[in-house]
Amino acid sequence: MFNFSSQRRACAALCLLPSLLIAGAAFAQSPAWPTKPVTIVVAYPPGGMTDIVTRLLAKELTAAFNQSFIIDNKAGAAGQVGTEYVAHRPADGYTLLVTATGYVIAPFTRPKVNYDPLKDLIPLAALVQTPNMIVVNPSVKANTVPEFLAWARKEPSVPYATSGAGGSTHLAGELLRKVSGAPFTHVPYRGAAPAVADTVSGQVQVAVQDSVTIATFLNAGKLKPIAVTSAQRSPLFPNVPTLKESGFADFDVYTWLGLFAPAGTPPEVLQKINAATTKIMQSPEMIESLRKQSSEPMAPRDLGQTRKFVEGELTKWRDLVRTTGVKVED
Repeated sequence: MFNFSSQRRACAALCLLPSLLIAGAAFAQSPAWPTKPVTIVVAYPPGGMTDIVTRLLAKELTAAFNQSFIIDNKAGAAGQVGTEYVAHRPADGYTLLVTATGYVIAPFTRPKVNYDPLKDLIPLAALVQTPNMIVVNPSVKANTVPEFLAWARKEPSVPYATSGAGGSTHLAGELLRKVSGAPFTHVPYRGAAPAVADTVSGQVQVAVQDSVTIATFLNAGKLKPIAVTSAQRSPLFPNVPTLKESGFADFDVYTWLGLFAPAGTPPEVLQKINAATTKIMQSPEMIESLRKQSSEPMAPRDLGQTRKFVEGELTKWRDLVRTTGVKVED
């Protein structure tokens, strides 16, 4: 006797077969990310703030995804070299970028920038924010902002070291020169570490640098803090005054780090990276590690909020570039 129940089951299986084949093909075309090591390009040299924070993040991402996240330092032109490299890499989630505030400054200070900060790369996460700090070699006979400016105004020229031309530390120095009238002269280095090394040795007597890079030298007494350039005192350096407290009301210049991916990276990959990075940066372990480096994580943001943050930073730094008149020749 013919079994109608068996016939119905056979028909149902045959009807489902195309859908299963399509789903299987889609799964084969979109394997779970990451299936191989991910490279994080750091747009600055080893030893500086960007490198230090990225290595902390890469270690935790490696654990979270059970896949290696490898650091590749591509320094030059205040972050522009590494940024342009990543902007033109395949949008597959296997090349990411960590860079600093120069990302939103370069389009306004450099004549040749081969990336659009909102079109060629996607902001994934705002990582950390830290104040820039004006520091001096201990041989400088000044301990306060008024004493420092009085000393500087007596000199024919006061060179100050930064991590490179066109970065947030450069603009902070030029803004101070403009509003104080002191004869500061910019000396750009290829990264924060060599700039700090020369300030410690006395090759130059003044530096404007992020607090992460200089914290060890401050604690060891090898550098002397004068002021932070942010509007508020840093909770990590509560005894260091702001320039605002000395009468420079609009002085609010700081450094932040961000994580980016090439435009066109699959949305599901972007979401994975944003979620994992946010969780890592807000973990008690990471916060403790960052504070040891004299930095703190920024407020958690989803992808849309991160993009809005970058848009706001573009406007802010465009206006500051106009105020200082900073231009960088390639």
